[in-house]
Amino acid sequence: MSKKYLIIFLVLLVLVLVGGSYYWKIKTQQKPVVTDTVVVTPVVVSPTESAQGANPYDKTNPFSNIKVNPFE
Repeated sequence: MSKKYLIIFLVLLVLVLVGGSYYWKIKTQQKPVVTDTVVVTPVVVSPTESAQGANPYDKTNPFSNIKVNPFE
């Protein structure tokens, strides 16, 4: 009889662990913030989008906008 109870206990333990991990996964997902009737979703910015304006070669020549040669 004790082997039967051990198997039932192990099956219930596995079910509780699977259910708990599923609940934790669902609970920790990002959900949109609802204020009144407006839904605000969090903005996710990728590192490549934030680094688009950081090209150092665009700013290397400080005299690129000068039309007249200052040494003449």
